[in-house]
Amino acid sequence: MKITAARSLTLASILKECRERKGIQIIGVIDAAAEGALDDLNRLMAEGMVVEQPGGGLAYVGEGEPVTLIPGAEVEVVHAARGRPVHLLCYLPGAGELREFAGWLRARVKNPRLSTQRLHDTAAAEVVAQVGQLGGILIPAHIFTPHKAALAAASSVAEVISPALWQHVPAVELGLSSDTTLADMLPELSRFTFVTNSDAHSTGKIAREYNLLHLAEPTFRELVMALREEQGRRVAANYGLDPRLGKYHRTYCTICDRRVEGEPPVTACPADPAHPLVLGVLDRIYLYREQQAGLERVVRQRPPYIHQVPLEFVPGLGKQAMGRLLAAFGTEMGVLHRATQDELTEVVGPKLARLVVAAREGRLEVESGAGGVYGKILVET
Repeated sequence: MKITAARSLTLASILKECRERKGIQIIGVIDAAAEGALDDLNRLMAEGMVVEQPGGGLAYVGEGEPVTLIPGAEVEVVHAARGRPVHLLCYLPGAGELREFAGWLRARVKNPRLSTQRLHDTAAAEVVAQVGQLGGILIPAHIFTPHKAALAAASSVAEVISPALWQHVPAVELGLSSDTTLADMLPELSRFTFVTNSDAHSTGKIAREYNLLHLAEPTFRELVMALREEQGRRVAANYGLDPRLGKYHRTYCTICDRRVEGEPPVTACPADPAHPLVLGVLDRIYLYREQQAGLERVVRQRPPYIHQVPLEFVPGLGKQAMGRLLAAFGTEMGVLHRATQDELTEVVGPKLARLVVAAREGRLEVESGAGGVYGKILVET
């Protein structure tokens, strides 16, 4: 969750959205170390609305079921070998560690009130070491995205973060334009758990992608155990966009201003090989698969990746219909995964009910996203 992306976003509004509309029990906020968000957290803790948990994480204990906040920071470093920026997600056990990490960041950024500031004269290894020293974990963000991702800056994670530090890096974030089947093509990534996070910049986009976790309790310690697959804790399922709906699924020609189709990997524009491209995630994965062909693969059983189409993507489903659905079924998760077609029909009529169920079952035709534009669901009229 990216709290500095909009003025309407506050820790309280995020936690309330998780409880009342989304049905989310654990939320990671990667702007929590920004000065305004940290002030907000301090106020909520002083008011007793947010409290530390013995196993780590912060519990939002207002009216209703508690929601666990995992505080963190997204930082940007430069991969010196190629001069490319990389985003890293840093998650800390509690408020004390978050404040200490915020102090460490303050000496390395221009504006500590903003999120995802570039760290001056700081390599990825230094960030990983600092997070590990504070008992936290680090997850490379949106691992394949053409801009500011580890596997855009380099052809392997090991080039950006040495394997000697991977004990602090239990997972990688897939991003909106890939899924488990695609990511698992790369032998190197077999060493990491996959997480599907929404990277939401507004409350409405919370849980656009999310993870089902098997935990004994909703704490930071249990989360880390799940990511490391220890003592039966694990990621039980990943819920995410159909990768074709992601903004960077296919390659895009910036001169022709269009998506470049074809069997992956597409690495040149058919109109002119000299045209600059934004390499799509699908094409990048196929390209790297060829380069990693000699790497050893760790044998593991991945949890199911469940494609979901968020309600905001369903054509014709506006605010009024959304309101009726939430009133009837409690949360967006209830609509997406539990309501039957007959129940949906009673609330929004047969056409929208059919679309919601078809989206749930992956039966809708999709036009792939590219070049920073989301894919579209195509519906016959």
